[in-house]
Amino acid sequence: MKRPQITLRLPRWHEWLIYATTALLFLSGAACLFLDRLGKVQDDFGPEPNPALPWLLLIHGTTASAFTIIVAMLVPVHMRLGWNFGRNRPSGLLLIGINLFLLVTGLALYYSTGVAVRAAASLSHWLIGLVLPVPIIIHLVRGKRSRPKRNKRL
Repeated sequence: MKRPQITLRLPRWHEWLIYATTALLFLSGAACLFLDRLGKVQDDFGPEPNPALPWLLLIHGTTASAFTIIVAMLVPVHMRLGWNFGRNRPSGLLLIGINLFLLVTGLALYYSTGVAVRAAASLSHWLIGLVLPVPIIIHLVRGKRSRPKRNKRL
């Protein structure tokens, strides 16, 4: 009897759901940063926030909530098997740490009233958020390289 091959590869729908939410998070976050820093509109009382900014923040925050659920769905199979087989641990742990950091700083931005806390959370949130694609790509490349080779029958 043929033994089933254990794979860490996600189902295609889950993989694309992660890609789509990550892209939407990145683009909405970058757009929020751009509008907050450079997109002020001139009003009778001076520069005002861009009217699109609250909508982008709503999209970013809602997508972040969905993303948290989607990533949590990785724990029972993908993360557990990856850990047990010792595959791609460093980049996986880095991604978990970065995402937890972004979650905490995002919550600090939403709930904190302290000016210093908000300033530190804002700066660190957008700096880490802008470089997030790099560790994701590293994780994907390392994951593809660490896949076991299939035995081909002649």
